[in-house]
Amino acid sequence: MELWQAFGKIVLGGIFMISAATKLRDFQAFRSSLTGALPVIPSLAFVVAGGTPAVEILVSVAICVERTTYFGFLAATLLLAAFTAYIVYLLKSSTKLVCSCFGASTRPVSGVHLGRNIVLLLVSGSCMLSGSDVVSPAMDDYLYVLAPALISLAIVTRLDDISTFFGSPTPGSF
Repeated sequence: MELWQAFGKIVLGGIFMISAATKLRDFQAFRSSLTGALPVIPSLAFVVAGGTPAVEILVSVAICVERTTYFGFLAATLLLAAFTAYIVYLLKSSTKLVCSCFGASTRPVSGVHLGRNIVLLLVSGSCMLSGSDVVSPAMDDYLYVLAPALISLAIVTRLDDISTFFGSPTPGSF
């Protein structure tokens, strides 16, 4: 279980930090995408846009700090559950809104985003549940899982591009 904990710390800590950084990099576009998704309460979009990257950074740090790892995984699980519910809401809405999971994007929310979040939710939840009785991962545990964790991190952050690459071509795209 120490290897799984190490894997979860690298992947989820990295995901939340990258997600926050990309949202902050183009904050206006991120806030605009939320305003489109939450048209009833535009001022709520401003609060959510400001709070989301801050919470993501806190969760990332909590996951990585040994004394707060369990609470970091708990917060990550709750945050991912909320993000997943938001994706379900967007999928059920009649408009094609873009995914703002990693900041501004031109890709509409799809089942790929839902699948990604479900997998991350399972990783986070299983790390949280296994973490209360597991000895902290040692440095060699992190070294064993570093390559697969970084590959997983790259796949998750570039999933839009990967799904486009493997998707069916649109007419006139050649």
